[in-house]
Amino acid sequence: MGKLKLLIVDDVEDNRLVLRAICKKLENFEIKEAEDGLEAVEITQDWLPDIILMDVMMPKMDGYEASKIIKNLYPQTVIIVVTAVTDPNMQKNMSEIGVDTYIHKPIDKELILFKLQSIGASIRLKQGQFKTLSKKNALNPFNSDIRSFRIIFDITDTESMMDFGMWLFDQCADKDVVACGRLDLIVELFYKLMRQGMKNQENLSIIVEESYEEIYITIKFENIIVLEPRMVDILNAFESEFIVQKNILCAKLKKYIEEKNSNFEAERTTLTEETIQEIVELKIVKEIHTAPSKERELLRQSFTQKTCAADYVSDIGGDIVDEILDLASLDEEWRERLTTFEEIPSDDNLKKFANGVLDVYAHTINSLFEFTALAYALTSLGIFLKEKAHMVVQDPAKIKTLIMLLENLGYDLVAWRKHIFELQDTLDIHYLDSSFFSSCMQIEGIMSNKEIDVDDDNDMEFF
Repeated sequence: MGKLKLLIVDDVEDNRLVLRAICKKLENFEIKEAEDGLEAVEITQDWLPDIILMDVMMPKMDGYEASKIIKNLYPQTVIIVVTAVTDPNMQKNMSEIGVDTYIHKPIDKELILFKLQSIGASIRLKQGQFKTLSKKNALNPFNSDIRSFRIIFDITDTESMMDFGMWLFDQCADKDVVACGRLDLIVELFYKLMRQGMKNQENLSIIVEESYEEIYITIKFENIIVLEPRMVDILNAFESEFIVQKNILCAKLKKYIEEKNSNFEAERTTLTEETIQEIVELKIVKEIHTAPSKERELLRQSFTQKTCAADYVSDIGGDIVDEILDLASLDEEWRERLTTFEEIPSDDNLKKFANGVLDVYAHTINSLFEFTALAYALTSLGIFLKEKAHMVVQDPAKIKTLIMLLENLGYDLVAWRKHIFELQDTLDIHYLDSSFFSSCMQIEGIMSNKEIDVDDDNDMEFF
């Protein structure tokens, strides 16, 4: 296995000595040093480092200008800024030129090693030196190389921490899920949580799930989470994007559809092969709409503990509840669009139903962590209807059955909204999950001429 090249850039010799001493603990790393940004650019051109630890304030050329030049010439080089400054404008500027993450002063030696090991593993993964992450934790039964549906990391040792760190950097930094300053905070928070759990000899699990627009990362402890002051500061920076409930912490990360290095990418006369490939991969990801039935079974099993509606509504707050209750305005439109489709069963009318009501429901519900599976089901159904509309309108029997199922789905959504958010009288907020997924699978079966198993109501638990 070839060594990764690490360049340490700092005008203060003592700082370079400290960083080199820390980084010497890394296996399979070759290290060089530069005294300023200009020398860093020159060394990069000759040596092509994989990772650069870049100071900001330096003579001749500062870290910002050096990073901008290096990222323009060698976008695959990972640049980690080492700074004591937490200025949001600086982080925004660094993010725009492609800086990947930060190491904050005073330096946390263990955190530096965790970040470098995670980034190094991500680089080796792309180079083919590591083919996959640990397969023992994969839930997907169809393809162990596909990790975008749901993954579980059992954090039992340092190696499993590195597995998660590698995945986090590879997914977030390379696919523009979050800006570099925010990614740095996320890495730090999960690192501290994992270290705390390991220190207390707890069994930790990290569950990763994705919708079309967001990634959800949930860490589960055996005992109640104890938040250190630094953890609280990080959580406050993210506000509603993190939820902490007893022994569970969940992060909701949006997938920003942006290209890295946007400031100087426009200056190039042609797109690189790597950029073209990223665009193609992004298009492919957006076109994967439906999940196999086994994956839907996993979605339906996501919540095993009962939560009563009154406690749930009290926890999430009034603004979100108001948004859900406002969905009542779609009830009449749901019926009207179905009636229009029944009278004129055209591709266009079915697509209008999917866009006008299903997509609106899915978008609103997607903000609720506990109902991510429901939002996923409605989103998948809407896209499926739009893609397969031409197949349905050709068969009068399918049209009749589809309308009946969509009417039942609408009634279920009304009951879901009423008994959880309005009356708050159900003992289990997931009492209708089984019915929702049964309806979606039946609709898929009708369109694809598969057998339909509707005997699913026996599993439902009503209030």
